[in-house]
Amino acid sequence: MGSLISEAQEILGALRGEILHVPDLREFFKDWPVDANTNYKEIIPVVESAFDRLVRNPGLREKYRKANYARFVSLYYPHPDQNQIQILALYIVWLFCWDDAIDQQGGDLSANLARAKTHRNDTIRVLNEALGLSTTSTNTHNTMCDHVNAELITIGAELCKAYNFEQRQTFMHQMRRYIENCDEEQSLRLRGTLPSMEAYKELRHGTAAVWTLCALIEYGLGESFPENIRCMNELQTLWAETSRGIWITNDILSLKKEIPKDDRADESIVNAVPILMVEEGKSPQQAVDALLADLAVSVATFEGAANTLAEAAGEGRQAVLRYCDACRCMVTGSIRFTFESTRYKLGGCMNADGSLDIPL
Repeated sequence: MGSLISEAQEILGALRGEILHVPDLREFFKDWPVDANTNYKEIIPVVESAFDRLVRNPGLREKYRKANYARFVSLYYPHPDQNQIQILALYIVWLFCWDDAIDQQGGDLSANLARAKTHRNDTIRVLNEALGLSTTSTNTHNTMCDHVNAELITIGAELCKAYNFEQRQTFMHQMRRYIENCDEEQSLRLRGTLPSMEAYKELRHGTAAVWTLCALIEYGLGESFPENIRCMNELQTLWAETSRGIWITNDILSLKKEIPKDDRADESIVNAVPILMVEEGKSPQQAVDALLADLAVSVATFEGAANTLAEAAGEGRQAVLRYCDACRCMVTGSIRFTFESTRYKLGGCMNADGSLDIPL
């Protein structure tokens, strides 16, 4: 254990005081839309009332309000109408609250893996029942859950109206993947260890929760994929590259907030930058540069898959084009929100040319 703590201390020492230079990320996404939902003002009370229900700590609730998650919802899902965006807003608020309950340093679940695992299992059970997928219970009014997971009952009821069984199964599969990967990430953090970069890439696809958000695009657009498109491998590629674009940029831009304020050197920072530092001997800046090279590949891979899907869609071509743009908006919206929100502590980091210099 001593060597693990020493490694964690060494990584923290190498990060603190560094200034990461990030070029203008718009150059990677030149033709990708950045859009916001026109129902933004209507989203605000939905988000704030959800935080009132889910967050009992007044200080933390105010922190969430300042971060402006209504803006996050509007950037991630610019296309849905007022009714659909409300359910998507509830899901995103639930996602942040559920995730932060485990990640928040000093929280009841943050340092207790066994309790966190019980919480995760309860979440899977509640959502499975809410989506009408459980073989043991069909009455969600009798579902036992805490005040946070109670939101899943409302979300599940709406998805049951809009989605067929297969679509709900797909969403549940991605939710299970997200929850199970969060368990692995917490275990790594508490052990003070880091995975290999290859293992981390797979882990991050789960913990970023982007695949769950992609599984809700059809609900947001109010239209289903043509059946001949749904089974194509390129659809999975679309989700994978949407996820990769978001987690790469998030790992770079959120590193500043992930560095502990105190010397909690018994816990590792499970992030691609320190992993590349340990595995490949890179400096923090070299690690960022390597991730940005991967980002360029991701964008090209996404575009190739999108073109293939559009060509195969026939009469459903316009629906596929709208879907692809919805995925693109998630990536560009994620970056825009990161720049704007107080959550990531990037105020004053942006230069006149759109690049960033981020002090750690």
